[in-house]
Amino acid sequence: MPPNELYENGGVGMQSEELKYWLCWNRAPGIGPNRFFKLLDKFGSMKDAWLARESELRPLIGAKALAGYKTTLTEWDPDLELKKVAHLGFRIYCFNDPDYPANLKQISDPPPVLYAWGSFEYGDDIAVAIVGTRNPTPIGAVTSKDLALQLSYQGLTIISGMARGIDSEAHRGAIEAKGRTVAVLGSGLDMPYPIENEPLMEKIASRGVVISEFPLGTEPYAKNFPARNRIISGLSLGVVVVEAAQDSGSLITAGFALEQGRDVFAVPGNIENDRSKGPHKLIRQGAKLVENYQDILAELNIPQLTTTEIQAIDNAVLNELEQKVMEVMSREPQHIDHILRLAALAPAQVSSTLTQLELRGLVKRYPGQLYLRVK
Repeated sequence: MPPNELYENGGVGMQSEELKYWLCWNRAPGIGPNRFFKLLDKFGSMKDAWLARESELRPLIGAKALAGYKTTLTEWDPDLELKKVAHLGFRIYCFNDPDYPANLKQISDPPPVLYAWGSFEYGDDIAVAIVGTRNPTPIGAVTSKDLALQLSYQGLTIISGMARGIDSEAHRGAIEAKGRTVAVLGSGLDMPYPIENEPLMEKIASRGVVISEFPLGTEPYAKNFPARNRIISGLSLGVVVVEAAQDSGSLITAGFALEQGRDVFAVPGNIENDRSKGPHKLIRQGAKLVENYQDILAELNIPQLTTTEIQAIDNAVLNELEQKVMEVMSREPQHIDHILRLAALAPAQVSSTLTQLELRGLVKRYPGQLYLRVK
């Protein structure tokens, strides 16, 4: 299959020739996001960086990373990677792609490349991460699933790491609510971990997307998971820790959330349970105490839907004009003029359609001709 066709089937938004060099640099040991973007800033394209002289590269990436680059240059074929991506039904998002997650672009060290099973959709930036221990108590597991379920009903995307325990329950709650969910792996997409979560992974891909910054074939090494955790927090507006020990990886995720300017939430628990020590530590440090999903919505300033509104949305059948308007709307208030430009429809069509959507409970109107998509 020609490279252009490969990329049309396996990725978005970039010419296949340049994509190959993004994949090469992403795989090169010792590069990482910071060095990657230094190279992009310096050379303007990753192809030009790959073809640069060693004397130009060494000041930017150092001798050790330069050695890793040279090894990758001789031992790895990006065309084979692209073939495998296409064969497995995966796709690739690069930082410069228009569909790369907006929230993730805001962090200091965004992954240059994301391998994905499934796809991001409009509205996935209205998201909350739910994380916690791999060995939850029964009440912890129920709490994680219920929070995800209720937040999904409210139109939020649920982010987690597909680990055993709290993470898995969060994904299951979103799936049960027929909502959107994103799983972030600490391994290549073709090396799912834990292995017993393969069926869950497939369900997540059908209701959202499974992603990894790690190339195909990457084992789930322990060192990968802190890097994975910064993506979990980076995709979200806030991180909820349900149950976790004091030295848990979930607290690392909360730490990244604070660095990234995200909200941190914690669910209190039994003072005799070691799994409560992590959330209690976060609460002492200023995390928002969570008793129910409404606490999260209130802190994030997201309007809460009533049961009647949720049922109306779930049962809504949209005509062609309504679909066009809803597709360009956001969970944040937008001025009608902005909606007009995005929808590329006549003013009278947009105005009457917004009125109908408001009457059906699918859109909320605010003073100043501002409109918000309810779900």
